[in-house]
Amino acid sequence: MTDPRPSGSAGRHDDPDATASDQTDLDLDLDPDADDADDALSWGDESDASHVEGPAAATRDDETDPDAPQVMSSASLVGHGVLGGVALLSSVGWIVSRDQFLIAFGGGLVEHVQTTLWLTGVFLALVAPLLWFVATILLVPVQHSGRRLLVMAVGAVLLAPWPLVIGGGA
Repeated sequence: MTDPRPSGSAGRHDDPDATASDQTDLDLDLDPDADDADDALSWGDESDASHVEGPAAATRDDETDPDAPQVMSSASLVGHGVLGGVALLSSVGWIVSRDQFLIAFGGGLVEHVQTTLWLTGVFLALVAPLLWFVATILLVPVQHSGRRLLVMAVGAVLLAPWPLVIGGGA
């Protein structure tokens, strides 16, 4: 007698020649007490080839370590950016208003020294806001972000191009 089904459509459970192991391949193991039920949740151990150690958890000792990298908060980072932009704009303001300060003294030796000192002062006024910003970054630690922002704000007020701000001359 021939099988009325096509040759490829015979199911394993219907095949009388199928073994018991073939039939269990399709059965789902829903036994919660099975030993391998928690294997999906395990991370393996050191003998597993795919096992990778993660970073060590931070402890209180790591937070006080001076060599550990410090991270700024988002608000502190935005404050640093704003005050850095203010320092850059102050330098640009001094460059714009520097023509008001270029004074040529007489032709003698003393007058040349006075002119050189005056131009040195104008140059220092140009770079002072940026130097203040960089010095604050280098000298005030990251842990004291509030103090660092306060020092930057004081520098922004002190080193502002006041002749340009108030509209007066030198």
